[in-house]
Amino acid sequence: MKIIIISIVKVNPVDNEVNHYYFLFMAVIDKKIFIFHIRKADNSGLYLHPFENFEKMISRGSSLFVEGKYGEEPVIESLTAFRNNLYRIVENSVNNWIAESRFVPRFLGSALVFLIVYFFLSFAVRDPLPMLDEIAAGLVSAVIFYFAMGKKYKKSAPASRLRGHYRGVVDRIVFQESEFVKSVEFIIGQMKNKTVEENLDFMRSDFPEKDIIFSEQFSDERFQLISYIEGELSRTQSSKQKKVISRLIADHDINSLSRIKELNLLELNGEIDLILFLIYLRLKIS
Repeated sequence: MKIIIISIVKVNPVDNEVNHYYFLFMAVIDKKIFIFHIRKADNSGLYLHPFENFEKMISRGSSLFVEGKYGEEPVIESLTAFRNNLYRIVENSVNNWIAESRFVPRFLGSALVFLIVYFFLSFAVRDPLPMLDEIAAGLVSAVIFYFAMGKKYKKSAPASRLRGHYRGVVDRIVFQESEFVKSVEFIIGQMKNKTVEENLDFMRSDFPEKDIIFSEQFSDERFQLISYIEGELSRTQSSKQKKVISRLIADHDINSLSRIKELNLLELNGEIDLILFLIYLRLKIS
């Protein structure tokens, strides 16, 4: 069974502060970004995508096609769980974007409420501790107003339209088989249950799938996969780990077993395991 989903999303090409999202704005030219489903060495499925900070993509930019890629077909339950996760991301991201875009009116409104309450109590109520009660009451009123307006904006028509639009995007996401991802999964299978030394030897060898993963035909998929893995590493690795990884890349030194062993391999037991990390290094350094 082939699963197919193609969608369009809006992207703001100005929000390029994080390197992880650089590909996204370069992709404006090609009008396409990818979501990957990778079958890992432990047979679990890993979805790699750029939507963890989805509010960065909510705005007035160009339309992009979103296409899912898999090697071994994911099960329906996995796709359903992934879709539900994207629903959650959309909901949180729309709320965050609305809150950020309406910050100034909420702040100014809260300041006005504070002043009104403060001056009203200053002139209308006489108490033995001037100013303290007025300031406390003003602050409480301002905070209540600020959060009440936030809830109102989240329930507003623009927010509802955004949710509806991006939930529709999630509903239409299309996955199709990819020779590039199949090759990556084949390499993962070949590296399974081997030592670091054996895997480094394999990565140096001329395995048949090498021509596919480094093919110009799959350059967009390769570039975006590298970007997603870098984003995941950035979120999960310690500063020390990041420095070692940076040196490996800067020195083009994937062949150095001693340098590889400077890494805390236990930290690479998360979503990006050691095998996927070595594949990432090979793709990055090539």
